[in-house]
Amino acid sequence: MAVLATQHIRAMRGGAQGHLMLGADEHLYVVKFQNNPQATRVLANEFLATKLAEAAGLSVPLCDVIEVTPWLVETTAELCIRLPHSSERCRSGLQFGSRFVRGLMPGMVVDYLPEVPLGRRKT
Repeated sequence: MAVLATQHIRAMRGGAQGHLMLGADEHLYVVKFQNNPQATRVLANEFLATKLAEAAGLSVPLCDVIEVTPWLVETTAELCIRLPHSSERCRSGLQFGSRFVRGLMPGMVVDYLPEVPLGRRKT
């Protein structure tokens, strides 16, 4: 059974243009939509890879099928896919969701590694 998406939080970085969303189960998910620029196979690949990693005993974020209603897409302006010369609304329906992994420090969440903490400075 799919987890119902109840709220859009923000767009995420990356080529599949995922969106951080709150599920009815009170967990945060990075949701990738069927009409993402990298094609539907990205969703299937990530779902299968995550399930294989879990089966192999690797530590990976849990994944699930997320249901995004037409109402949520229609009433949330940020739920769109950016294309080179235009944009389109995210598709409603069943999507891939990966549980959002929070930082180890309370209140600290990053979706990329900043250069300065890694010891790399711009030259």
